[in-house]
Amino acid sequence: MGSLLWENYNWINEDQEFLPKRRVDNKISWQRPHIIGSFYSRKMKRTVEYHSLNECLFYYYLEVDVFIVRYYVQPIEVPIAYTTKGGERKYWPHVPDVLVFRAGYQPILYQIKESPDYSGEIFNTCNSHCEKMANLKNWKYHIIYPKQLPKIVLSNIQKLQGYLRERKLYSIIRKDVMFNLTLNGPLSIEDLSHCFPPYTSVDIKPFLFHLIATGEVNTNITIPISRHSEIDLKGNATDYSLNKICQSAFGIEQ
Repeated sequence: MGSLLWENYNWINEDQEFLPKRRVDNKISWQRPHIIGSFYSRKMKRTVEYHSLNECLFYYYLEVDVFIVRYYVQPIEVPIAYTTKGGERKYWPHVPDVLVFRAGYQPILYQIKESPDYSGEIFNTCNSHCEKMANLKNWKYHIIYPKQLPKIVLSNIQKLQGYLRERKLYSIIRKDVMFNLTLNGPLSIEDLSHCFPPYTSVDIKPFLFHLIATGEVNTNITIPISRHSEIDLKGNATDYSLNKICQSAFGIEQ
């Protein structure tokens, strides 16, 4: 695939190859209650479906992690062999949850689960086959548990995902906001929002949250993000707190 940074990569082949392989529905919701839904991905420029809160939280995370280049939900079918009662050998398709492309890293195939207590013969068989498939494709394979992240971090990720949308005003005020931060940062969102007449604080605050969500400025994501949060210009990429969380929680090797 060339450079692991994927600069100027067009993704045409991947967009076709990794189209979702199963439809999200709730046929077995009476057995295992779960959340069904979708949202518009600004990173993928398409609707992304999820069928659990864990999936939803992880996909929100992928949206706001500036190092994620692309991701594909339900990307492949992994054939699992079984023998019928009549002795015939057949295969059923297992679909792992998401394939993630992160700048500077091998692609990672993820299985998203509720907790490490989730196990069983079928679970172990699926994991074994997924790992073999990943190895064949020169990918990594990981099982992750998004809800084990600190609740504050999860809450912040959900909040930031809601500020990803670009609005007309943002292109008008971006240069002035960044210049102010260059001269005076770090500043709280509240203080900075009052620095740009004739715009009001109500006009400016959504843009400041947007800058956090898009990774253009830094803040501490391990404490609740609010109008009191201090923001500063983005420094060394390895200091970006979401990057550290990804490395520790989602199987990213430094």
